[in-house]
Amino acid sequence: MQIPSNIPKPVAPPPQDLKPEPAARVVPVVMGDASVILDPSVVLKMPAPVSSGPRLPNAVRSPTDLTGTLYTAAETPEDAEAAAHIARLTSQLGKAESGEHSVSWPLPKETADRRQQQPSEQALAREPKESLQVLRRGLEQSPMLAVANFAQALGLVPRPRGGQGASESAQKIPEKDSQFVQDGLKVLMHGQLIWDGELTPGVKAKVYREDTYGEDPKNPGGPLVKGTQISIEAELPTVGVVNIRGIQIAEAVSVVVSPEQQAQAVLSQNFQQLKDHLVAAHLESVRVRLQSLAGESLT
Repeated sequence: MQIPSNIPKPVAPPPQDLKPEPAARVVPVVMGDASVILDPSVVLKMPAPVSSGPRLPNAVRSPTDLTGTLYTAAETPEDAEAAAHIARLTSQLGKAESGEHSVSWPLPKETADRRQQQPSEQALAREPKESLQVLRRGLEQSPMLAVANFAQALGLVPRPRGGQGASESAQKIPEKDSQFVQDGLKVLMHGQLIWDGELTPGVKAKVYREDTYGEDPKNPGGPLVKGTQISIEAELPTVGVVNIRGIQIAEAVSVVVSPEQQAQAVLSQNFQQLKDHLVAAHLESVRVRLQSLAGESLT
């Protein structure tokens, strides 16, 4: 077969020869109509019908839908006495949380009576050791620290009656609406006690007790445990102001003595004597340090 050397160029027909073909009318197809016969080629080109989805079970009832049967528990009558106890305790706890958190240090009855009979004699005792023992007895005798009896003091459990098995406590159970209970709640919640007066004749002092937290020496790196800190600020006639802070964490006791600058040399010279007194009193396990008010070690 020979290919002609001159290939004629294609020529477009004149516009008048172009005739539009009639468009075929689109008829909607009804699925499921048995009388309609579909061309397989048409079926392949048709989009899949959208299904209404699977049938869902009945919708879950809204929690606000109160139709139908409601089941309720039997009604329990209110205990008026218990409600009164709770209301009173809530009120007392609110008072203990608000206002001043510190509580005045209690004194023994014999000391309070002596002060009433002899108003001019305000010192706790003649010697510092005796004065501290007076403050300790005040704690031992105070009704506000009858922690074991607080359920009875608040009226939550009945008080024991006299007879066999009943014993007198060193701390008298306070009345449930007394100031002793209110002060006791403050001490339980905040742990702050303060005393201010004459420790010995002519020696003014302040004693402050508070809760503290520290590491148990027997469990290094363990959680902090609750302890007690007692601070004494005394103005001594010969050496001036001295701060003494004692801390007890578990069974460990440490004491820090902080004098003013004018008394640092005197106390440093006699510090070994203080340690010897501790050994004589079988308190050699107590750690004692001498440092300035700024925290610098003096020993």
